[in-house]
Amino acid sequence: MQKKQAKNFESAPKLGASPISDRIAIGPIVPRETNSILSIVFGMLGIAVLLSYSLKITAPYIIGENLVLAEVDLIIIKLKPITLFTYLFFLSFGFGLNSSISRERFLRIGDQFFESLYVLAWFFVMLSGFEVMYHVVLWSAGLSVQGLQNPDISVNWWPANPYAINVVFAAKLVVLIFAMSCFAVDYLKRMRNVREKMALQAT
Repeated sequence: MQKKQAKNFESAPKLGASPISDRIAIGPIVPRETNSILSIVFGMLGIAVLLSYSLKITAPYIIGENLVLAEVDLIIIKLKPITLFTYLFFLSFGFGLNSSISRERFLRIGDQFFESLYVLAWFFVMLSGFEVMYHVVLWSAGLSVQGLQNPDISVNWWPANPYAINVVFAAKLVVLIFAMSCFAVDYLKRMRNVREKMALQAT
């Protein structure tokens, strides 16, 4: 039964693969599938934004402050560097998972490992969900203490951090992790449905 099922996995059409119209002939090394290319492009842009503004160190050093107080002018809209990074990184993550390469890999891995990934995805939803609520409360408390001044300058010194952490910076990161975790749960659930259909076809 296992041999028959494995053979069926290899002979089955590559689910999630894009049609020829969605592929770009670039070369044998560079990915040709649209989602893979978008994932790489958005990921590189996100890292470039992060590095460009993180390297600007001013004293006293507050982690993430440069990514919050600066602005990136995109002509039609201005965004904080950390905001732009979270948008780009989420798009990179989403397009990467939805690429045909990732889908094929998730369809071929063992059931035990697949279920472990599903549990871990829910674990990160729980973990990051709490952090989102924590930072909402922390941000509100910081604004109350400083008299509702500029919300971008709220910092967190706890628990005895050697450097203060900008609350807006930390909040955007945990929201990014929460959104990625939710997307991963939904993605794995969809992959499970496809795996079950393929298993039924193999019997």
